[in-house]
Amino acid sequence: MYFQLFRRLPTDEEFKKFLLCFNIDNLNDYHIITYLSIKINNTINKIYDMLDVLLDLYLPCKYSFISSLNSKRSLTLLRHFLKLYDYKLIRYKISNQIYYKIENNEIKKIKIELNKKIIF
Repeated sequence: MYFQLFRRLPTDEEFKKFLLCFNIDNLNDYHIITYLSIKINNTINKIYDMLDVLLDLYLPCKYSFISSLNSKRSLTLLRHFLKLYDYKLIRYKISNQIYYKIENNEIKKIKIELNKKIIF
């Protein structure tokens, strides 16, 4: 996945700086991200401040995507970065509100299938 999007892996400092754009200090803490929180925290402008780093990280074919950011694209960038560190951004919809939560990929959900026949 890293070769499809990035020229090189981000350093820990670059990753932390990117997370701070969303006001995230630690990935293991509980975080809820909404479109309103992106606007309140001025996330898009913070990401534009580190545009030189992003242009250095991403492949040249992704430059147009990075240069015209909006709330949805900023979440896509966050999703790209999280995949590198085995985390994922999960979308929840509760009463017409959309929430995003960061979860670790190592957490496996148990799927129970009903009406399965077991043959010995």
